[in-house]
Amino acid sequence: MTDLGLAIDLGRHATIGAVGTGLLAVAVGLLAATGYRWASTRSPPAGSTVIVAVAAVSAYLSATALGAGEFLPNVPLEHPLSAGYLLATMLVAAGGATAGSRLGDRIACQLLEIARLDATGEAAAAVRDARVAVELELPEPIETVEGYRAVDAAVERGLAGTTVRLPHGLETETRRERLERHVEREYGVGYASVELGDDGTVERVRVGRRSSGLGSLLPPGTVAVAIRADPSPNASLGDPVEIRSADDHGRLIATGTLRTATGTIATVIVDAEFAGDLSSDERYRLVTRPDEPTDGYEFASTLRTAEETVTTVRVDDDSPLAGEFAGWLPGRVLVVDRDGELLSLPPDNEPLEVGDELWVLASPTELAAFDPTDASDAAV
Repeated sequence: MTDLGLAIDLGRHATIGAVGTGLLAVAVGLLAATGYRWASTRSPPAGSTVIVAVAAVSAYLSATALGAGEFLPNVPLEHPLSAGYLLATMLVAAGGATAGSRLGDRIACQLLEIARLDATGEAAAAVRDARVAVELELPEPIETVEGYRAVDAAVERGLAGTTVRLPHGLETETRRERLERHVEREYGVGYASVELGDDGTVERVRVGRRSSGLGSLLPPGTVAVAIRADPSPNASLGDPVEIRSADDHGRLIATGTLRTATGTIATVIVDAEFAGDLSSDERYRLVTRPDEPTDGYEFASTLRTAEETVTTVRVDDDSPLAGEFAGWLPGRVLVVDRDGELLSLPPDNEPLEVGDELWVLASPTELAAFDPTDASDAAV
């Protein structure tokens, strides 16, 4: 009776421990899958949530072993029963983590309204045969969006010829938007533009990287320099400033534009020829110049996060744009350079002349549909 009672007691403790760690694995797997789907809108990588959950159970068992010196009452860690209990607990944890991961993924899909579609297996083949899903193959080559920086060649190779599955019955515009968001999210590109044919197939894919850093905001022939300075309390982003020595003479060293100021460190944009006159060891004094401040750099910073981009168009001798109005072009004409004279934000009825160079703000989709060499477009 004593041996039987001991066995029953050990079985009860082992069952409680296995069920408890299994529930812990279910909870961890559920939270991990839900969090991953919530953050990325994608299903977790195969086995990742199970590994996380089993790691949590292992940490709990390790803490128990270190604290109590045993898994089961009066059973040493080196006893075969402890090894069997540990193995059974891990198997239960793995099963519980798998169930919790699937449940968490389904909960996240319901909350985020994400349609789950398995891409492989007999079920997926049956879904495709029933025309519940469509397969779209991306063309080769992948092009670069005008006005954006080129993505890495490896990304273009990975995109070319890739098959993307989407739900059947989507409107053409919705299908195009879903494809663009898929490419941007899955491949980490800053912007994607997809063109679909009349039959719904993908005819053209163009991608690009958004410019980052201060260098993309610098006018030609200028550099950004960080100096130790005492900026004027009234100076703000884009204000023209004079950089003077901090001594009593206040010698003028250079002029520029204030970009940022943090404490005693100021970043100013100056002509490249004056950059060598500024030293990181010297301290300077910034004086705001009596010029009108500009929002150009703030505009450039805002533009860098928008889908629209700025591109240049030249009106050549044989260009159909000659004689057309500025308002005919897609987007918005920002500047017309006419023989060195800059026309800012010209009216829509401003006629274009041969030799004009235009800076146009438009989305890549609008620019792709615009062909200034096509005489038939000019008549629209």
